[in-house]
Amino acid sequence: MKRILVVVVAYNGLKWLERCLGSVAQADLFVVDNASADGSADYVAEHFPSAVLVRNSSNTGFSAANNLGMQYALDHGYDYVYLLNQDAWLFPDTLGKLLRASESNPSYGILSPMQLCGDGISPDSQFAKLFAAASPDNNFAGVPSSEKAGQVLRVGRVMAAHWLVRCDALRQTGLFSDEFPIYGQDDDLCNRMEAAGWHTGIVPDAIAIHDRAKRSEDKAKLIYRNYYMGSLVRLRNPLLPRWKAWAYIVPFTFVKAVKYRSTKPFRYFLKLITGTKESAR
Repeated sequence: MKRILVVVVAYNGLKWLERCLGSVAQADLFVVDNASADGSADYVAEHFPSAVLVRNSSNTGFSAANNLGMQYALDHGYDYVYLLNQDAWLFPDTLGKLLRASESNPSYGILSPMQLCGDGISPDSQFAKLFAAASPDNNFAGVPSSEKAGQVLRVGRVMAAHWLVRCDALRQTGLFSDEFPIYGQDDDLCNRMEAAGWHTGIVPDAIAIHDRAKRSEDKAKLIYRNYYMGSLVRLRNPLLPRWKAWAYIVPFTFVKAVKYRSTKPFRYFLKLITGTKESAR
């Protein structure tokens, strides 16, 4: 029996925790609370006493908190880590289907289920773009069916709201990079996995929920996430020559400046050139 550690990072996510943590079965739980102010940590301690609970004294960010769980899995002999967002949850058969697909496809370091919105019907918008771009070449177009059981669709990246990760792959590639504290860490790790010979895939037969609909980001955060962190991922991609990364980033800077009617992309561009780190905004 393969050992799976489910890692959840909580930050003021009390309204989701019952459904998120309650959906985990046949796996151990590791919860990191990033100094929530809504009682999330106390809720976990009371209602999920078997979970390993880490109470951070400050918000250390998504990457650092998840790294605590992944390192725990490596140190305690787990075969897999499942990264689960606090605003996401599993169906009873999700983990089993992912595990069977992973065991049948040992070259994959990261597998994701189909990530649906909170309504359980429509796909997560970002996930839908990834799936649509990849599925035509792999004959996975359309709605998942029983005929696709155990099959894997190879993709370049997928969001870490739902990730089944092989511990053997993590031992080779390392954990999330501290250069990506809150955004871009998933794309960066997918790139490093691929460079090390570990693929990223989607299992169309497995389904899970990511309930992030109707949450908006202000312009400053969008520029930080879409322009700065996206550009940094390209520069750190071991599969992409740096000249190709810069050839994309230079016009991308002007496009984003015009789109958002802001000079912030130019400020971030200078930081990319100088190698100066920029904190989350």
